[in-house]
Amino acid sequence: MRKIYDIFKSQKLGIITGFTITGLLITGSLVMSFNPRQYAGLSGEDISFFFIHKKPIHSWFYLLFLACILYGINTFLCTLDSIIKKAKGGVKKVTLYGASVVHIGFVITLVAHLVGGLYSSTEPPVSVADEWTDLGGVEMKVTDLKTSSYPNGMPKIIEAFVTVRKDGIEFSDTLGYNKPVLLQHGVLEILMRDYGWITSGVTLKIDNRLCSIKINDTFIANGAPVRVADLYMPPQYRYPVVQLISAVSNNEAQQTFLHIGENNAKDIHGVKIAFTDIHSAPGVLVSVKNNPSIPLTFVTIFFFSAGMILVIFRIVGRTGSNYEA
Repeated sequence: MRKIYDIFKSQKLGIITGFTITGLLITGSLVMSFNPRQYAGLSGEDISFFFIHKKPIHSWFYLLFLACILYGINTFLCTLDSIIKKAKGGVKKVTLYGASVVHIGFVITLVAHLVGGLYSSTEPPVSVADEWTDLGGVEMKVTDLKTSSYPNGMPKIIEAFVTVRKDGIEFSDTLGYNKPVLLQHGVLEILMRDYGWITSGVTLKIDNRLCSIKINDTFIANGAPVRVADLYMPPQYRYPVVQLISAVSNNEAQQTFLHIGENNAKDIHGVKIAFTDIHSAPGVLVSVKNNPSIPLTFVTIFFFSAGMILVIFRIVGRTGSNYEA
């Protein structure tokens, strides 16, 4: 058992696995570049892709995965061995443990990547406008959208002002391409995918009365319910068209397509109905990312910061001692 322990904590093993990981990363980059179709669907740090789609072409990753585990074990044992030797040797200066603290942070980083790679997930994009939209346990709506552009027309700054509601608590936030809305201390991220103006409803002229109606809402025409089923925009049709669905005497659905403009009015259940206007609201296309490794990332930052501070104090202390001498 002692011999196995010595092998796993040896510096030589750390060097070999380090170079092996580097070589496998280069190999993987080349394989992915020359076979992009084999990696369709792979995104971000998600490594579950390789375990769901088991293929010989992914061999480089399976070797990389094992090498990273071996490297993590080696780093952990080396760090543990260093701390034990210092403690047995009577080392009481905290600053002398700085490098070991940094190495602990590195081991936690590997664990965080493993957790994030296996268990992080990103939901399909969802459109959010001025109405509450359920994003899976979280509701959000857009209250305003501000954009600025460069002289050539390219977007410069995109800011969507949103209201988020979770567990009955509402708060305001700002969403951008590089500024996600963070929830649960960063475990949940709402990411912006696209932005623009989203159609929220239409104006219908019903017997000379203008009525604002949202898509999928129902209005009454001569005692019969009529639902605004859909809105078709160019290029599907040359002009905007609204689809109305109502029930006839035998309970069969009757579809009516209205082109925009009062001249295109049609009679439904004895009522003259015209499609006169379209309502738009600022909206964004978002997706929700769940990354359970974020708490470990904060722990990593703490250990790296604490370790570097101890190392700096040690260097400053040594420099001061040399200067006095």
